Amino acid sequence: MLAPKPLGGLARALILVVAVIVLPTTIAQPSTSPLPESTETQSEPTEPNGSPPKHSPPPGQPDNTQTPTAQMESAQSAETEQPVDPKAMEALDRMGRYLASLRVLMFNARIFTEVVLENTQKLLIGGKVNYMAVPPNQLRVDLTTDSITRQFFHNNDKFTMLAPRDGYFAEMQASQPTAEVLSQAAKDYGLEIPFADLLEWGRNKDVWAGIKEAFLVNSPKVDGKRTQHWAFRSDNLDWEVWIAVGEKPLPVRISTVNTKDPAKPRFLATLKWVEGEQSDASQFRPPTSKLKQIKFKKAEPTKERAQ
Repeated sequence: MLAPKPLGGLARALILVVAVIVLPTTIAQPSTSPLPESTETQSEPTEPNGSPPKHSPPPGQPDNTQTPTAQMESAQSAETEQPVDPKAMEALDRMGRYLASLRVLMFNARIFTEVVLENTQKLLIGGKVNYMAVPPNQLRVDLTTDSITRQFFHNNDKFTMLAPRDGYFAEMQASQPTAEVLSQAAKDYGLEIPFADLLEWGRNKDVWAGIKEAFLVNSPKVDGKRTQHWAFRSDNLDWEVWIAVGEKPLPVRISTVNTKDPAKPRFLATLKWVEGEQSDASQFRPPTSKLKQIKFKKAEPTKERAQ
């Protein structure tokens, strides 16, 4: 779920901190109106602190009297007006290259998802995810929330979903790369697998093509690690990623807001990466022997799709 898609993978099954960003205000320019002249001779007025007054330039003439501090603030204000900060895209590219260099993607995540009821009330549902992927065609996701338990497996040629507490599983043939399988499962069956889009980061050159706004929020610590907190906006999705600072630029926190939904539900996940471990082929074999098999049910068109 992490590509900028509404409710998509990093955006989808999720994927809450609200960042308040204070942008530099525009520097007020001195008035260009000339001072009224007096017929009487007057002493030169002074500022309250006794310093000479600051005269405004004649109309139509540039004001070159800004202090270095004011000039710096003006430059910063102009910089914030740039919709997409090139440094933000460089940060995504660096993170993507590092993710693509890893043979195994493995982490544990704590997640929080806002669920919107029919009366528009929001409920905050917590959960955890154990994630392991060996691109391009092996995946295991163990999802446990306050209300459900699900397991998702893709093992070369089959995609399987288990509901162990409920005693059933569903399975289908799926020989495509995992990223394509998850996208098709979401489209055909409404299955939203956490962090589905993560498999495309660094591997699909067009994954961030739709970004319209991007900027650095700040540089906080997440679980004691220094990070850079970046914010992005694309069609139907506002999303944020906290990227670890250093030689391993891993995403350690992800947040998405589905702006297509009027309620704008948010998904938040904090990731704890597990590195240096080799995957065991048996970990991608779903334990279905004691479960009843059912068929995947086609997703019904939503009101938005039907319109």
